[in-house]
Amino acid sequence: MKLRKFALLVLVCSLFYGFSVTSVPASANNDASVPQTATEDTANNPDAQENTTEAEPEVLPEIAPSATPAATAKPKQKKKHNNTKKKNKPKYTKAQLRLMASIINCEAGAECYQGKLAVGIVVMNRVRSNAFPDTVRGVIYQKFQFSPVRNGALKKKLAQYDSGKIHSAQWKSCISAAKKALAGQKTIVVKGKVKNIKKIHFFSVVLPHAKFKLGGHRFK
Repeated sequence: MKLRKFALLVLVCSLFYGFSVTSVPASANNDASVPQTATEDTANNPDAQENTTEAEPEVLPEIAPSATPAATAKPKQKKKHNNTKKKNKPKYTKAQLRLMASIINCEAGAECYQGKLAVGIVVMNRVRSNAFPDTVRGVIYQKFQFSPVRNGALKKKLAQYDSGKIHSAQWKSCISAAKKALAGQKTIVVKGKVKNIKKIHFFSVVLPHAKFKLGGHRFK
């Protein structure tokens, strides 16, 4: 009986010893296999390798800031526009204007504006014609042509002009007509129609074979 107990005790001890001996290498092998498995996985799996190593910060290349158009573009210089219109120089002198306005005032001061303009155009038609003197003064002072020269009326009007007494409506109208005639205008308005009188060289209160009548004058 004692022998059986002893044998059973030996058997239990043997089993216990065998379990502990084999378990130790097994645990040791398991512990050693962990890093080996990890190494193999890391080598075969790049993603695992990247996860095990610290990621280095990505260094981006420095990019120079692009210049803004406002910084690079030169400001456009505004062109200066000359708004002042060049005044056309008159084709006549002050002396011619003085004489023409005065003879118009003498001959047609009481007439309508178109009558004043017609007198001035007739004077200039004579200047341009070979049958008369070629200057305003020569035409006006030609003998036996303009009665205001003979009776002294022109002299009085010239004195008024020189003294500056030309601010009345009548004088202003005569000066305006004189400027247009001297500038080369050859048309007037008769009964609402434009009439070219560049071939008219005579006017008078009584004039036979007149081509038209305007105010108190007849023209041909």
